[in-house]
Amino acid sequence: MTDKLDIVGIGNAMVDAIIPSNKNEVEKNNLNRDSMNLIDEGLKSSLHNNYSIKEMAGGGSLGNSMFGITSFGGNGSFIGKIKNDEVGIFLQKDMVREGLQFPLGFTSPDISTGCCTIFVEDDGTRTMCTFLGAGTLIGPDDIQPAHITNHKIAYLEGYLWDNQDAKMAMKKMVDICKSDNQKIAFTLSDLFCVDRHRDSFKELIENDVDILFANEDEIKAQCETDSFEKAVEYAKSLNMIVAITRSADGSVIVNNNEVIEINPVQVDRVVDTTGAGDLYAGGFLFGMAKGKDLTTCGNYASIAAAEIISHYGARPLVKLSNLI
Repeated sequence: MTDKLDIVGIGNAMVDAIIPSNKNEVEKNNLNRDSMNLIDEGLKSSLHNNYSIKEMAGGGSLGNSMFGITSFGGNGSFIGKIKNDEVGIFLQKDMVREGLQFPLGFTSPDISTGCCTIFVEDDGTRTMCTFLGAGTLIGPDDIQPAHITNHKIAYLEGYLWDNQDAKMAMKKMVDICKSDNQKIAFTLSDLFCVDRHRDSFKELIENDVDILFANEDEIKAQCETDSFEKAVEYAKSLNMIVAITRSADGSVIVNNNEVIEINPVQVDRVVDTTGAGDLYAGGFLFGMAKGKDLTTCGNYASIAAAEIISHYGARPLVKLSNLI
């Protein structure tokens, strides 16, 4: 085990591109202000041509988690699809600089690398314009055992489940990881993901998953209840580790019949909750990979989430290893 890398993750490969802006510019582009807008490649290109990008950072749900893991001092591999374009070149360099392996390289011949273009106003209002791009095109042919084996834990991003080829890629990866005695971790990702894929998520969870991440709304939606207590009972019935985040109420870790309550780490002011769940998962998985007990894993997760919500952006501003 000591020779293995920590985490191998599969998810949408994305870059966050920050554009300082104002309400008028957001409305001029017919965007839903202060929310997430799914956009096509044409609009993404238009925005990048018409505005000055202040900064870029590797992002996406899985990317946020993986960068959190490296900030703790962990390591691993990101299985994702990008194109040899400006955004893709930036993302690959960003990952390598942070100590992640990105074994697929530039494998999208036509579709541009995924990018979330974010208009940020002076008061902190953020309008996100998400072009999923090449990241959703990953398929089973992209999954090679040499890239997947020799890790301790595999982490699957629920967002990818929307694409049939990506779903097949994830299932192939699960088979390889299970043969390599890896733990399988999965995040429900989003309330709407659960509503779209509840039955197939149920099958995956019950057959293949060892560690499940969800927020309170997602776990309640997955088992179709309005009661958090009933959701916890559902989590107990799964006979696995289930980490449920509850915003200001901290989190709950369910391990078979054991329920561990993790207090949140207090921050002076909540600035931006973007990526909080991703960093929670990153901290938890880092702890698991290092053989820590569940309470310690939960505390690592809370530390990471608290650091992220104390500032704008989903990348830690300090080394998380310094906070533990």
